Amino acid sequence: MNPDIEAHLRRSVNFPSPPGVATHIIELAQDPDIEMGKVAKALSMDSALSTKILRIANSPLYAQRRKSDNLRQALVVLGLNATLTLALSFSLVKSLRGGKSNGLSYDLYWRRALLAATAARALGDAMHHSLAEEIFLAALLQDVGMLALDQAVPDLYIDGQRLQRQHAALAEHEKKRLQVDHAHVGGWLMEGWNLPERLHRAITHSHHIDQSSSAEPAQIFNRCVALSGPVADLFLLDPEQRQFAETALCGDRSLGLDKMAFGQVLGTIGAMIPETEAIFETDLLAKQHPELILEHAREVLMLRSLHALREINTLRVAAEDSSSRTLELEEETRRDSLTGVYNRAYLDHFLGREFDNSTRHKWPLSVAFADLDNFKGINDNFGHQAGDRILQATARILRGNTRETDLIARYGGEEFVLVLPATDAETARSICERIVLAFRNTGHVIGSDQATVTISIGCATHGAQTLFQCVADFIKAADQALYTAKMRGRNRSVPFDRQIPGALARIG
Repeated sequence: MNPDIEAHLRRSVNFPSPPGVATHIIELAQDPDIEMGKVAKALSMDSALSTKILRIANSPLYAQRRKSDNLRQALVVLGLNATLTLALSFSLVKSLRGGKSNGLSYDLYWRRALLAATAARALGDAMHHSLAEEIFLAALLQDVGMLALDQAVPDLYIDGQRLQRQHAALAEHEKKRLQVDHAHVGGWLMEGWNLPERLHRAITHSHHIDQSSSAEPAQIFNRCVALSGPVADLFLLDPEQRQFAETALCGDRSLGLDKMAFGQVLGTIGAMIPETEAIFETDLLAKQHPELILEHAREVLMLRSLHALREINTLRVAAEDSSSRTLELEEETRRDSLTGVYNRAYLDHFLGREFDNSTRHKWPLSVAFADLDNFKGINDNFGHQAGDRILQATARILRGNTRETDLIARYGGEEFVLVLPATDAETARSICERIVLAFRNTGHVIGSDQATVTISIGCATHGAQTLFQCVADFIKAADQALYTAKMRGRNRSVPFDRQIPGALARIG
């Protein structure tokens, strides 16, 4: 995860650590020689938790002929690992349900989380996976990063309800703002809580449904978790938004579940919902009964065969391959042939788009104008080939000190422009100073000589403090700040300041 985002989360998130009982359960689960008596004693300390364990042991999920009358009998029915995993699920849900939302609908969040966990458990059972309860827990916690980000970035989910009903769009929204999505944040959090690696790995990759042919249990584990969210949406979303056939195709390609097997999984989930609602004391389906949803599923799966969908998907893949080659050729035309960074033409296109997005959505946007100091002397003293090598090294240094989402372009000669999306003035200042320091500390071998080439940078931010009328004014502001940096002695970065005499007056 991006170190800046990680540091911000550590500073900002008032996020609960696992409660005492959950912490104790995690410790017990890591003891390979744990005894049943110790587990029973630990769980008996929480009467509500003991009641839930007893209830689930006697539920249709385990279909025992003999009723479990006490915790020890329930442990025998469930097994130690399953008991500890389920107990951890109940304990974590209880602790995470509190807190004040900054934009998320917590009701919608928990309904999807519990439906996804139920779906993952049903998928795990269908695949005869030995860790169905751990699959349940991983699916239950796969979106926990949303709770953390809601606290760390209070305005992230301003339009939370709409975004939550479009999960892929929500993840893209997060990546655009933060260069990371909630799946990676959730995996990082669960790793910090010392949960087993397979849990935080499945959570980290929960937005990617692997469709390879591998039948390794670890891969099946991850696929059940990743598929559980889209399956939960089949029950949660309005009828016109449900994608039964498309999700069934994913089930076929990732888990080998044909149309009939997938329909059976949906039926199992429908049968499990009342018990999940009772155990977690939540109404999962606010408007519709599971039978109505399952009837809709049967109609769709009968009308649209998976075979036909496979053919459509094959054509789509072929089209994507052709499109990919076209994109490669387009990418070549966007690059500066000497340095490999973007060229002036693509810079104008990219900056115009980001400026419009920044203005429309009120996101900060920063642009930095950078110029190598005394570069003419390199060409005059060592020749143009040496100058070209310095320009190539400049591109490498800039790439090494910016983020993947930042754009680097050669503006002309020894001038470069950096576009820093979703970046406020303070963060932009930090990036620019890091670049200046990197140039200061980098030596260049030119024949038998060694030279240090410094850089001057001017930076401007379109945001809360300063709003520019157009892209041209925005670029001029960064150029003016660069001019100020040069006048102050070079080898430094300077932010744009409207108070400086002549600001925006200098052209070019």
